[in-house]
Parts: sequence; structure tokens; C-alpha cells
Amino acid sequence: MDPRNGYYNQWPPGQPPNGRRFLPISGTFGGVQGPNLSRPQVQPNGQQYPVQYPIQYPQGQYLPPHPAFQHPQAAFTPLIPLSAVEDLQLPQVPFTGAAAPESFSRVPFATSGPVVHEGYIPAPGREDEDQYPALPPGYDELDFQNSSDDESNYEREFTFEEQMRELQEADNSEVDADYSEEDAQQDEGDPEEMELEEEFEDADGQIQRRRAKPAQPLQRGGALKVARSRKGPRKVADPGPEVKELLRQANDRFIAQDYTVALDFVQRAIQTNPEIFEAHNIASEIYAAMGDEVKSIDSLIVGAPTKRDAGLWHLIIERVNKLDEEKYPEYYEDAKTALNLRCLQQIVLLENDNYEARSHILEIEASLGHVSKCVKLGRKMLKIRKEKNRIPDTEVLKIMAMMGTSNKKQTRTHLVKLTKSFEEAIEIFIKQKPSESPFDWEMINIYLDLLDKGGQYDYALERLKVLARWKQGRSKETYWDDRDDDREFDLEDEPRRVAVPQFKRKSQNAKHGQSLPQEIRVKLGIFRLRRSNEDFREAMHHLEMLEPDDHGPDALVWDYEDLFRVIGDCLHAAGYDRDAMRFYEPLYNNNSQELGLMSYLGIFTCFKNLGKPDRAEEMIPMLKEWNAETVDDLVRLAVFFENQGLLADAVQRAQILYKNKYAHRLRKLGFKAYDELRDEYTAQRKQATGKHSARKSAVAKNRKLIKKATGRGEGEVDDANDGSDKDLPTLGPLAERPNEGLFRTKRTRKPAKAQTFLPFRADSENNRPATPKPTTIEGTSVPLNAIDHRFFRRKLEALARDSADELLNARAQHREIKASFENLEEIYDAAEEGDETAINGVLSLTRELIEEFSMFDLFYSNRKEDFVSYFRRTGDQELWKESALMVLAVAANNVEDGETDPELKERPDQPPQDFWGVHFDKWVDAFGRYAIIQAREGDDERCFSTLDIAIRSNIVNRNRNYYHQLQLCRLVCALAADDSTQASSAVRWLLKEYPFSSDFFRLYSCVNRLCTLPDEYSSGPSHKVLLRYIKTMDYALLTEDQRVWYNFRDRKDSAGGFQNSVNVEDVKFVKDHDPALFALYAHVLTCGGSYMAALNYYFRAFAITPDDPILNLSIGVAYIQHAMKRLSENRQFQIQQGLAFINRYYELRVKEDVAIHVQEAGFNVARIWHGLGLVSMAIPAYEKCIALSERVRKETEDQCTDDNWGHEDFKFEAAFAIQSIYAVAGNAQAAKAVTESVLVIE
Repeated sequence: MDPRNGYYNQWPPGQPPNGRRFLPISGTFGGVQGPNLSRPQVQPNGQQYPVQYPIQYPQGQYLPPHPAFQHPQAAFTPLIPLSAVEDLQLPQVPFTGAAAPESFSRVPFATSGPVVHEGYIPAPGREDEDQYPALPPGYDELDFQNSSDDESNYEREFTFEEQMRELQEADNSEVDADYSEEDAQQDEGDPEEMELEEEFEDADGQIQRRRAKPAQPLQRGGALKVARSRKGPRKVADPGPEVKELLRQANDRFIAQDYTVALDFVQRAIQTNPEIFEAHNIASEIYAAMGDEVKSIDSLIVGAPTKRDAGLWHLIIERVNKLDEEKYPEYYEDAKTALNLRCLQQIVLLENDNYEARSHILEIEASLGHVSKCVKLGRKMLKIRKEKNRIPDTEVLKIMAMMGTSNKKQTRTHLVKLTKSFEEAIEIFIKQKPSESPFDWEMINIYLDLLDKGGQYDYALERLKVLARWKQGRSKETYWDDRDDDREFDLEDEPRRVAVPQFKRKSQNAKHGQSLPQEIRVKLGIFRLRRSNEDFREAMHHLEMLEPDDHGPDALVWDYEDLFRVIGDCLHAAGYDRDAMRFYEPLYNNNSQELGLMSYLGIFTCFKNLGKPDRAEEMIPMLKEWNAETVDDLVRLAVFFENQGLLADAVQRAQILYKNKYAHRLRKLGFKAYDELRDEYTAQRKQATGKHSARKSAVAKNRKLIKKATGRGEGEVDDANDGSDKDLPTLGPLAERPNEGLFRTKRTRKPAKAQTFLPFRADSENNRPATPKPTTIEGTSVPLNAIDHRFFRRKLEALARDSADELLNARAQHREIKASFENLEEIYDAAEEGDETAINGVLSLTRELIEEFSMFDLFYSNRKEDFVSYFRRTGDQELWKESALMVLAVAANNVEDGETDPELKERPDQPPQDFWGVHFDKWVDAFGRYAIIQAREGDDERCFSTLDIAIRSNIVNRNRNYYHQLQLCRLVCALAADDSTQASSAVRWLLKEYPFSSDFFRLYSCVNRLCTLPDEYSSGPSHKVLLRYIKTMDYALLTEDQRVWYNFRDRKDSAGGFQNSVNVEDVKFVKDHDPALFALYAHVLTCGGSYMAALNYYFRAFAITPDDPILNLSIGVAYIQHAMKRLSENRQFQIQQGLAFINRYYELRVKEDVAIHVQEAGFNVARIWHGLGLVSMAIPAYEKCIALSERVRKETEDQCTDDNWGHEDFKFEAAFAIQSIYAVAGNAQAAKAVTESVLVIE
């Protein structure tokens, strides 16, 4: 009993007897407005904690009374405030770069945000689902436990397919290592790539599981009595004498009102044993007596996990809600909501079937706009009621429908699940008497709305009739289904209804058309209208009952404005403009708030089509001033204004869409000026490139990579644009340089020489002797006839004349670079053999060469274009000058060295193959050797930065052979540096270049097996790449009809060659299903903890290669690992399945009687027994494994032909396992014997 002489879980007197806790969306039915409900108070659900005075302990200890633990004074009224959900709209057009709301993910609660299950990979596009109010300060470190609700297998399996679909859309450099920041920068503003904003969806997997539970009687009020679960209050632990003494002293000081000393005793008791709830309880009372309510609540929250009682969490919620915001400003409304949510999740953790707590969680999630969570939680609540043989909660169904169809994206995601939930509920409701069932006309209308959104008009029409008959008490009148019309819902029996032979008029008050609500009748007409043009007459038969031509003060139009608007839209879409205007016109003439942009555009079109252009023109000013709140509205306005010839208004809106990366929406709706708009922005980008604006960012980042690769500080690299002062790693002291002068010299522009201007004498021209015309470029021996045309020749002559000193420096630099490469060839072999002097020499020389190559900006100006010439016109004079000086210096030195036929072409027939006179092969080789040496030296940052610099250049990026070599080099370096991330990235590139190669699928696992911490093996990019390969393989092997059935829909407007995350360019490489791919993806899922998902793909591989022993072992391990999970269903079954496959693995592995295979199989079986805790079976298996060691060694020795042999032996692993078993069991003597006999290294 509670203080109000009632029972706990009882609804307050003001609550309706049928338990209706939620209300419909405002304005949905009959214009009823939903109330703005205030925060509900919590009704505790279980034991309360007024500690009785005194509490007796074995030594006479007692605790003081705790007046703060009182019964709650207000009832729990789990009303969901619909004001939080009824205003949901489509996403706003991101006109500005406003900061996103702070995510709650920074708070390290186990229950904060979405629970991340094993194998779950967060996906972009779902960020809004993770926004939670911030908790009050100081709660970041509290230990809230995981909710069993969110960790249940049911929900994990329910959301798996959706998580996999979301994963494919992740193009985030933090998640996907294959999508770099440089890729994003190169693609920014590119109109061709901005069209890749299409969304791809997979069919939602339907997983049904039901565990039988004993039936319980139905309760009224919607609440379920919650039985005490096994996770209830744990047995009170013995505090121990020391803690008891401290608590006794704290009690004494508390009674004496010496709170400071009492608090000190309590804190010492908590430090001694924090698992004693009484200590936290006394601390809470002391803080309450001191007037610090916040710390009092904190003490209860800290101690609540030790008590494990749901009633305590209810009490915490009540006390939090009573906190005064003026006194405690950090406990504002949102902070209380966040804390309440955490407490409610703890209640669900303790009482998994606590329907009341779930109702509160649903309330909070709905108020926060978390659509997916509301739908998922609602389905879980319906499942709980179904398992207890209770009727579905109609209010939960309403909230699911409201949230799940709040916008187009959510509707696409959740519509199938919502429809299924409603139909499962209808199967139960339809068995009840209609007068007693809570499934009323309002619920029927919501269900029909879902069918309408799904476009199932035939099915919707059929279901409408069935449900209407049931609600009218005419379920047995199925003979109406033989009629093609809707005469059974006519207002009068004559003339149509009486023509049916089976119809018999029972009374004047018989329920047929008279009791059918207007909303349902309108649905009947709309379904007919959208179903077929042949049903137009029947549709209008229903719609005419709204009397659209009556515009008087008592007309139906003023009560059903929303229905008139919907009817007008439908008639206009069907092409019946004249009839549409009968419903539009009263709303338009009275400026009804029900009319949106689509309706106004429909009215405009109707006026045009009906020959009323003047009235249509009257609407143009209003449409120009229309405030578009969604992307859809902006796109429609742009297309509309273009069609009306208002190009300025159309382009203005199209530019907003283009800048915000919604260009594909314009193209999809047929915006004719799309190509011109794209060309304009492309021209702007090219112009920006000429003015350095597009290149500055890439150059600055390239300079940073140079610093990482070469270890140079700011003083050694010219980078005026880079203000970073971060300390860079160095190589430490280097050995003496091999030779002097073989390094890159910096070219600095000298100031212009002073000139003396003398008076001009006219007669001096006549007396000056004639000078012969030059035949070579000034300062060089390069003949002018070696330059292909006159204009180019003049430019080079001017360059040589005006930059003579720079040309001399460039010629010297050319000599130094060639000498450096010659020196490298001499010391490479010694460096590879480990000579420290040679290694330092290679690093020193190569560092200079890498810096020279990487600072040549022409190679990095645009890596998406092939390198064709050093004299490419980029609009950057400094870039051209740098390239021309280099080419001219190399030509001059070559002529000086004896070349007789130099040739300089501005546009050569073949792209240049050298840089500073050295072939690109040697430059790429220098990059690779430098990276490998750095990896061996342990400097992985410089190693991979060097490779990244090379790959950024168009020399490497556009040359498949060079790119392939450096990716292999990356793989080698990654293995040397023990870097799983870089190794996986290199193999993924190989998978992309050589798609559907079984060897590369195996290579992916091999390289990660060689890494100490293969954390990248089961990362997001791995899931994404492998799942895309599986989908592509399935796509290639299906027929066209099957592709449609399995949701492989063609996307005509999509770009990039992808169809629903299927790379159609690789379809030609698919030959058949590859078990290696299925097994690899299953291994990845297993490493992430998604064992049930992994089994799906293991069995696909098993169907192809059932006799693969490793595959049988993997399936067995997955079953057993899943059985070890806390919430595994039918654990015994899972273990039995796993052991069956383990035994089959053993039989297959030992069939050929190869010693190493027999030993391996025995060891793995022993590990399974060991993992299951069956050490009595594990020890003999381990001992057999040790006994096989000599046979393994002998077989390996016999197979060796060069006396240089080694072998894999599981003897030591088996011995260590036996040692561990004995040590844990306390048998030190046996553990020592095993160690001495096997594990001692002699």
C-alpha cells in the first residue's frame, strides 16, 4: 500500500479506465488538438526504502532514520507529450553551416546514446538518432549498467540488416580509411561527383522469434504487473567488522547531528567496501540533513547498482524531478530528462518486462525525436504484451506510426515494419467484440494511412472493407466482396444495396454507410481514385458526400479542410482538374492554412489547364515570396519558375541547391538549366585554379607531409602558408655525408641589377657595327632550332635572358641530383645488408631527393589529370617558370655533355618520362626504398607519409604500374611496422584492382594474422568493402526479375556505376559464388562479436564446400561463442550445435592421418573443452597433443630435402594450457611437473 491507500502500479483516479495513455497527432482526426502535457511523476514499482529505526546488526549496530526516503506523492502518468512529435517536418535546407548539436556520445555512460553491440558499426546518416540532452555536471563518471533491453538478441538481430545498409553509405575518413580527406577536397564542388547523393536501401530482414511464456490474466489500464526477475535485489553482503564499526560510529555522529564527522566515517566505510548499500544510504541521509540534495541523490545513484532494486531507481527519479531549477540551475528540464532516461534504463535492466518503465522511455525518446528508437522500442513493447497474452497497446501503435512516418526518409525506413506491427495487432483485435476493442475508427484510419503510403491500393481497399464491417458488427457479410463497387457503404439501401440477393434489411438503424466516418469514406474514395481511372465514378460517389459545392458557414469544408486539401491534390494528380478545383477553391479563396506549396502549385496548374491564365498569374507574387522550408520545396520552386520563364528566380533557388550539394535533385525533376549551371561552376573552379585559390590548400597539406617524411623543421622547408609550429621527429645524429655538393640547393631570386640610363644619341645607331643573330639560347649551347615553334622559342629566350642566374643554379642542381642517384646505386646493397653508414647515407640522400620531387608543384596541381608536359599552361606563371628552368637546365647540360640532337617541345608527342633527367622509375624506386628502410628503423610515420606523398602526385596516381608498386611497398612496410591499418588498406586496394580473386581474399586474412593487433581486420571499411563484394556477386548471378525481387533496383539517375551499393563495373569479373569471400566476411563479423550474423555467411560457404575442416571449425566456434553470451537464447542448443560441427571438423582433419593435422585437431578440440570449463576432458586431449610432438617432428624431418627445416608444434601451447588448469585448481605440484617436462628451455 502507498500513502494514498492504494496499490502500487495503480493508475490515478483521473486516468481513463481503458488505459489510454497517449493521444493522436493534433489535427489528424477531426481537428482535435493534442494537449501539451507536463513532465509526469514517477510511480515507484516495488520496494521502498524508509529505513526502519533502528536497524539491528549482529554487534548491536544500528542506523538512524532516513526521512528522505519517503513514498512518492504523485502518480506515474506515462503520457507521451505529442507536442514533441506532432511538429516533425522534413529536414531543413542547410543554407548556412550552423554547428550541429552536441552529441551525447561524449558522456561515458554504458547507456548513453545507442548501445553499441558486438559487431555493430556506427553509420553516417544516423547522427540525429544519437542526440541526447546533456547530463548535469558530475555524472560523467557514474557507473550506469547496460540495459538488457538494448542488448537483447531480439533487437540485435532486428537491427542487423539496417546497420549493414547504413554502413555502406559511410564515406567518412574517420570510419573509412579508403576515403581520405584529400579525396573529399578533390571532389568538393565537382558537379559530377555531387550527383552521388542518392540513397541506396536494402530489403529489411524480418526476424521472428517467440519464446513461449505462461499466460497471465489481462489487466485494465495498459499497465503490466512486473514480476521480480532473477536480477532483483541481491542478498545483503556481510560488511565485515571494520565496515560495521565505521557505520556504527557514523550512526552515532549522525544522531548527534555532527554531520561532518559522520560523513568522514561513511566515506571511510565506502572506501573500505563500496559494495555495502547501507554506507551509501547513510551518506545520502547525511547530505540531505546538511541540505545538499544533489549530493544526496548522487550517493543513491552510486550505491544503487549494489542494491539492484528497481524501486530505488524509481525513488531517484522522483527526487530528481523534485529538484528546484532555480536553486540547482544545472538540473534544468533537459538535464532531468537525460538523468531520468538513465535511471529508467537501469529499471529495465533489473526488470526486463517492466512495461511501465518502457512507457517512460518511449515518452522520452519520442520527445527527443528519436524515430528509430521509438519504432524499435514500440515493437519490443508489443512483443512483451504478446508473450503475456495481452492485447496490443493501441497508443504504442499510434506513437510508432506518428514517429515512423514523420518524414519521407523515416517512412522509407520503417513503413514495412510499422505495417507488419499493425497487421499483427489487427489479427488479435479482430477476434474481439468491436464495442469492447480499443481498436477504434481512429486506429483503422492510421492503419489505412500506412497502406496508402505504401501504395497498396487494392490491398488497402480490401482491408478497409473488412475492418469497417468488423467495426459495424457485420463481419459475416462477406458476400459484399463479390461486388466490384462499394454499395455496401451507401447512405441508403436503394437503389444499389437492395439489388444484392443476400442483403436483408434488419432494421432502419442498420449500420452501413451512415456510421462510416468521413475520414474513412474519403480513404475509400482516394483508394478508388488512385487504383484506376475506371473507378473514378465510384470514387466521386464517396467524395461528393462532402458536398464540395456548399461554401456556406455550416458547410462541411470548414470542418474538414485537411480532407478537402487531400482530395484536391489527388484529383489534380489523377488529371481531373475541374473536379479538383471544386475542393481547392473554397480553401484558396479563404487562404486556408491547410494549403502547402504542392497544393498551391496544383491550383496554379488547374487554373492554367482550365483556361484561367489571369487567375494563375495572380499567384506568381505569392509563390515568389514563398519561404521554402525543405529541399523538396526549393527544388519544386526552381523547376516551376523555369517552366514559367522566370529564369532569375529559378537560377537563384537552383544555386542554393547546387551549393548545398542537392544538384541531383534538380536533375531528377528535369531542371533544364542544370547543364549550364554545372558548366558555370566548373568554370569558376578552373578560374580559381589559375589564381592559386584551389591549389593553396593542397600545397599546404603536401608541405606537411614532406615534413613528416623528411623530418625537416620549418626553417628548412619554404612554406609561407604553413603556420604550424609542431615539433617534428628527427633521425638523430647522422653519419658524415658520402660526398660534398651532392644535395639540393635552394634557388633564391637575386635582386635586379641597377641600370645606368645614358643620353640617347641618334648618330650612334648608324655607327654601331651589325651583330650576328644568335643561334643558341643565351647562356647555353642549346640551339634555337631545337625548339619547335617561334612563340615558344621567344618565351624560352626571354626566360634564359631574364633569369640567367636561376638557370645557372638549376644546371648545378641537375648535376647534383644525377650524382645523388649514382651514389645511391653504389650504397643500396650495403644498406640492405644492414650497414649503418650506408643506411644513413641512403636516408640522407633520399630525403633531399624526396623533398625536391614533392616540392615540384606541377606534379600535385591536379592528380585527376595525366601528366602530359612540363610546359602545361595552368595560368600560374611561377609554376611554368619553375618547370621551364628545369627542362632548359637539363637540355643545356646534356648538350654540354655531347648530345647532338636536343629537342624541346611545348606539347611533346609522348609525355616526359624523366624528372631532372632521371627516369621516373628511379624516383619511384627511391620513394619505395626510403619507406622500407624507415619501416625497418621503426619510424612508421615517416614511412607511410613518404608513400602518401608519392601517391598524391599525378605521376604515380595516373600510372597503374607505379601505383601498384607503391601499394605493394605499403604492404611490406605495414608488415615490417606491424601496422594492421596500413596493411588492410593496401590489400583493399588490391581487392579493388583485382576484384573477386580468392587469393586476395585469403591474403587479407594472412596479413592481419601477421600483425600483433589486427584491429583493422573487422573495422568499418572492411565490413563495407566485403559486403559490397557479396552484393555484387549475388547481383551478377541473379536474373533481372530476381534482382527486382531482392531489392536490386536500377537507379536510372544514379551516377558512379552503383546500383543499390552494387558495383556494376565489376559484375563481369564474377564467375560463381566464392566460399572464400563468404568465409572471410563471416570471420570479420565473428571478430566483431556478431556470431549469429556470421553464421549466415558461414553456412553460405558451407553449402558450397561442406567438407572444409576450417569452415566446420569456424561454425562450431561461432555457435559456442554465441552460447557464452549473457543473453543467449537456448544456450544448451547452441553448445550442442557447436560441438556437432567441432566433432565433424575433427573427423575431417584427422582423416588423412597427417601428424601435424592430427595434433592441430586435438589441440583445438581441447581448447573447446577448456573454454566450456570441462577441464576433465580438456587435459587428456592436451596430453595427446603433447604426445604427438615427436611424430610431428619426425614427419617434418622426413619431408625435408635440404636439412633446413622447421615445423609447427602445438606441444608448448598444450603444456601451457595444462599448467594453467593445474595452477588455477591449486595443484602447484602438477603444474610444476608439466613446466619442467615440457616448457623448460634447455
